[in-house]
Amino acid sequence: MSLKESRKVVITYSRADENYGVGVVEVGNTERMGDMICAYTKADKYHIEPANPYPKAYKPTCDQALKEKNENARPAVANPLDNLDNYDTIFLGYPIWWGDLPMPAYTFIEKLNFEGKTVIPFCTHEGSGETGTFNNLKNKLTGAKFLRGLAVFGSSVDSSKGKVEKWLSSLGF
Repeated sequence: MSLKESRKVVITYSRADENYGVGVVEVGNTERMGDMICAYTKADKYHIEPANPYPKAYKPTCDQALKEKNENARPAVANPLDNLDNYDTIFLGYPIWWGDLPMPAYTFIEKLNFEGKTVIPFCTHEGSGETGTFNNLKNKLTGAKFLRGLAVFGSSVDSSKGKVEKWLSSLGF
């Protein structure tokens, strides 16, 4: 079965409200990128929601995220997924927070079995790139096949549709 014909889902962790470089947004940068992927590939969409939302302001969110990272916390997720049985291909999107995935994203993915799945990571950042997270996920989600990920500046997501589509086309979509 080709990637185009596979059962696909775009799973994102993304945060709205005040974001670095873009101000206050109703839909987070990573989720907007995920929406582009959904539109191009006809994938289902699944958005990870923390059980306890982060503050609306940027600085308090950064402070909380750093504390969670330093404690290797796994904050509760409001909408965990029981399994990935309905999907063959999983796009996994997240912002880079303090050089890593946000801790709620770890809470979400660590409860799932990615064995035999094709995983395609993507992320948004503001200058750090993907910080090695693509390889870290590959090592963590054993048994999955990983395809080349894409990192995009969060502040340029709205103008990155061509870049996203070129990447998807190069992967076989």
